[in-house]
This record gives sequence, C-alpha cells and structure tokens, in this order.
Amino acid sequence: MRCLVTGASGFLGSWLVRKLLSDGHAVLAMVRPGKAHPRLHSIASQMEFTYADLTTVTKISPDLGRFRPEVIFHLAWWGGNSRKFVNDPAAVYENIPGTLELVRMAYQVDCKTLIFFGSSVEYGTYRIPVRETDVVDPKSLYGVSKYTSMVLVEALCRLWGLRFCGVRPFWIYGPMDDDLRMIPSVIQQLLAGKRPKVTAGEQLWDFLYVEDAVNALTLIMAKKDARGIFNLGSGAPRKLKHVICLMREYIDPELEIGFGEIPYAPDQIMHLEADISRLRAATGWAPKVSLEDGLLRTVEWYRTKGNYG
Repeated sequence: MRCLVTGASGFLGSWLVRKLLSDGHAVLAMVRPGKAHPRLHSIASQMEFTYADLTTVTKISPDLGRFRPEVIFHLAWWGGNSRKFVNDPAAVYENIPGTLELVRMAYQVDCKTLIFFGSSVEYGTYRIPVRETDVVDPKSLYGVSKYTSMVLVEALCRLWGLRFCGVRPFWIYGPMDDDLRMIPSVIQQLLAGKRPKVTAGEQLWDFLYVEDAVNALTLIMAKKDARGIFNLGSGAPRKLKHVICLMREYIDPELEIGFGEIPYAPDQIMHLEADISRLRAATGWAPKVSLEDGLLRTVEWYRTKGNYG
C-alpha cells in the first residue's frame, strides 16, 4: 500500500517507517524542513520525502496529489516529548489547525484510511484499567488538544467516508527514543557512571516495547474492519522502581540510584494501565517482547553509542 507517515523522523515514526518498508509498502515521509533526521539516514533511499510541519502542512499538497496515499499515519505533533510543554498554548495553535487541514487533503486525494496518534493523557482521571469507553476528561492543554483533534478528525472522516482509527498510546519505549524521556535519560546516566535522581518509583505504569507498538499499527492498517479508538499498551503495568533497577542490573548492579530525591509532581499518575482487549479483538495483536527483553535491547543500543543504522 501507499502510506504517508507524518512525524516520520521521530522515535515511533522512524520505527513505523522501517516496519512499513520491510513489509513492502511504499512510504512518503513528512518531516520538518531544515532539520537533521538521523533516525532515517540509513533508509532514506528507500522512501520519498515531503517537507513541512503542522503549521505549513499545505505545502505537501503537490506531493500528496502525486503520491496519492491509501493510508495516512498521523504522528506529527509539537510538544509531546516533555512535561514542560503540557500546558503550552502552542499545543493548541500549532497542532489542531494543521491536523484538520491534513484530513481535508486526505479526502481530496481519495485516501481510504486515516490513523491518528492520540495519547493516554486524553483520559485525564484514570480508571483501572483504562478503557476506550471511559469518560474523557483531559487535565492539560496537551491532552485537550489531542482529544479535540481526535473528535474532530473522527467526525470529518465519518463525513467524508474515510476509515478512522484513533490510537491512544501508553508508555512506548525502546532504541532511538527521545533523550528527554525517563528511560533513555536514566540509561545514559548509568552508562556514564552517574547517580540518577528519580522519584521513589512506586508508580505502576504500562510499558510497551516499540517493536510491538508498530506491529499493532500495521495490523490496524491491514484489518479493514478495525475502526474507532484503540488503547495501545502492554496491559501489564510494572512498578517504576523495578524498571529502573532492571536497567541498572543490565549496566552495573553496583551503581547507586537516588530514589526519592525527586518529589512526586502534584498531578503524579500513580497507576496507569491500558485495557487492550478492543485492539486484541479487532486485530489479533498481542505484545511479544517482555519488559526484561525490551529494556535489555534498549540498554544495548545505548551501550553501542546509539547507532541509527
């Protein structure tokens, strides 16, 4: 199939592109102009590129008209990789208009399926486990902007006859992740022999290895009856302290970790667990990579200096 991937140079986008190419699909990658895209360097010759961000997304219209994607994976988003952006107004003004414009362009080129990447933070006050049918009440501008886009994209797809799939990821991790996130940050500090400062680590969070995540996305694409919103997680939360101790064990069990040296945030999420039964029923998908194996693969990637090849 012909697939447009927005946000293709990001952590998940670059993994998704590799999976699509390995499965024999044609890929048009939307990336930001004037930026280095190291995650894609080794596979750049295998796909086409179009250059824009969500504030200039109409610039890709000629490439979209020529390529005529059958499926669009919309992963591009400003400000999703750090807590400091969760209440930045740019989350609204830079993301929502471009997302809606992308849906309009998808309709104009007769795209059949749009897969929109939302966020677990859309739910706001979590129930355990979190189900797609739960009341949605986001507590940040980031969550509001994701949820607003989700609702509007679904409505436009229904109006214009596109198959809509909305994916709400929980904690996806693995090689090539953004350095600002917890797992790569702790790994790199431990590899450098430093003593990471962290919270007490009592949180129970839902971690999913990135390879499992992209397998789920491609199955959603392939299953024509899959529609609506899907949680994307492991469904098996693990205590954060255990996750951090595993990383230390793989690097050097003698290293110290500053548990409790960072206080919990006022809005700290203590238990985050996805109900993945809807995704499993629609696609037959299930996670295959254990937390232990996934963390080991991630540590080894950073140990070899993070080769993007």
